[in-house]
Amino acid sequence: MIGMGIVFLPGRMTGVILSGAGPLDAIKYQIVIMLGVVGNVSLSVILFLYFGYKTFFNRYAQLK
Repeated sequence: MIGMGIVFLPGRMTGVILSGAGPLDAIKYQIVIMLGVVGNVSLSVILFLYFGYKTFFNRYAQLK
């Protein structure tokens, strides 16, 4: 998240502003992209833990 905020988002915001949109529109795009990335990462972690739990632990909650 820190790396994306330093590198990716200012470039996106600059591109939107240079294309003729206003700064508030650029900020809205920035927020939407951040929420999309955070949502996808969260969903991936939840699915990995849900399906991985059965793989890594037995029915007595012991690590295999």
